[in-house]
Amino acid sequence: MKREAILGMIERYGVQTPCYIFDTDELTDRVRRIQSELAVCGSKLCFAIKANPFLIPALDAVISGYEVCSPGELEICRADGIDGEKIIFSGVVKSEANIRTALTYPVGTITVESYHQWQLLKAAAAATGRGTKVFLRLSSGAQFGMERETVLQIAEELQAEPQITFGGIHFFAGTQRKGCKYEKELPVLAELMEELREKYGTEDMILEYGPGLAVPYFEGDSFENPFEGIQNLAAYIASKQYPFRVNIELGRYIAASCGHYVTQIVDCKSAEERRYCLVDGGIHHVVYYGQNMAMRKPIVHHIAAGEQDGEEQEYMICGSLCTFADLLVRGLPLRNPRIGDLLVFDQIGAYSVTEAAYLFLSRNLPAVYFYSEAKGLRSVREPLEAWKINAGKG
Repeated sequence: MKREAILGMIERYGVQTPCYIFDTDELTDRVRRIQSELAVCGSKLCFAIKANPFLIPALDAVISGYEVCSPGELEICRADGIDGEKIIFSGVVKSEANIRTALTYPVGTITVESYHQWQLLKAAAAATGRGTKVFLRLSSGAQFGMERETVLQIAEELQAEPQITFGGIHFFAGTQRKGCKYEKELPVLAELMEELREKYGTEDMILEYGPGLAVPYFEGDSFENPFEGIQNLAAYIASKQYPFRVNIELGRYIAASCGHYVTQIVDCKSAEERRYCLVDGGIHHVVYYGQNMAMRKPIVHHIAAGEQDGEEQEYMICGSLCTFADLLVRGLPLRNPRIGDLLVFDQIGAYSVTEAAYLFLSRNLPAVYFYSEAKGLRSVREPLEAWKINAGKG
C-alpha cells in the first residue's frame, strides 16, 4: 500500500489515529503465492491465529486450517463461523473443560502436549461421547510438547482408544529463524514418523510443522525476495519424497506484510541537542521481534501535511507513554516534521495488534481497519477505552 493511498484514505474516510490498517488484498495474494510454492511438495497451509486473529474472516476463503492456542481464540473462531474441521486446537496449557469445549465445537484436531493432557483428553472424550483426531506434539527443547519417549508411549496407548484417532506429529521449531534449520530438524522428525508408521501402519499420518520462517522488518534486512524462505523449504520437502504429508504452519510469515500502523505527530521539540517527535501512539501498539529498544530501524514513511522543505535531520520518535522505554525509533531521518504529520510503520500485520502492552497507562486501544481495492477502507474495531478495563468497569 503506497503512502499516497494511505494519506488519501485518511483524508477521505476520516481515519482516527493511532490505528492499524490491514490490506486484505496483500494478505490473500500472499497466501495464494505461499500455497503455490507449497504445491510442489503437496503441503497444506495452516495459519497460527495468535499472529493476528483479526485476519480470520479475510483468510477463510484461502487458507486450509487454523492453529488455535487458547479457549479465547476458539471463541473467536466460533464468532467468525469457522468450520471446526479446519481447526487444530493447540496450546501448552489445557484443562479438561477446555478440551470438552473443543470436542463439542467440534474441532477437527486436538494436540496433546504432555502425558497429563493425554489423560485429560481421554476423560473429556468419555464424558462427552465425542472423538477427535490427535497430533502428538514433540518438544523442540522448550516448554512446548513432549520428549520422544512420551510421544511413543501415548502413540501405543492410542491404539486402544476407539474414539481417538492418531493423526500425526506436531512440531513447532521457533520464530523468526533465518537459514535452513529445517535441514537438521526434518530428518529427525521423518525418522520418528517412519517408526510410528511401521509400528502402527498409519498411512495417512501428517507432520504438522511450524518452521518459524523469518520476515524482514528493519533497515538492512533483505526485502528483495519475500518468498525465498518458503521456496527453499518447499523444494527441500519435495526432494525428500516423504511417505507422509508435511503441512506447514505459519503466523508471522503470512501476516506481517499486510499491516500498517498509522500514528500522528502531536509535538516536536529539542532537548540537550536531540530532536524529538512525540506521536499519539507508542510501544503499547508497536512490537517488532528483535526491535531491541529501538536500536534497529523499521521501515517508516513520513506523510507531511504540508511541504517537506529543508534538510533531513535525525529525530527520536517517542510515544505517548510516560516511560523512558517508549522509544519507537532512534535517529529517524525526517525533513521538517510538523505537528499533524503522519508516520506509517510497515510490516506490522503480525503480533502488534495482540502482543503489545495495550493497557499500560490506560491509553485507548487503537482503531483497526481493513482495506481492499474492491471495498475500500472499512472499520473492524473502533478505539476502545482501556481505562474501563483498568478501573474494573469494562
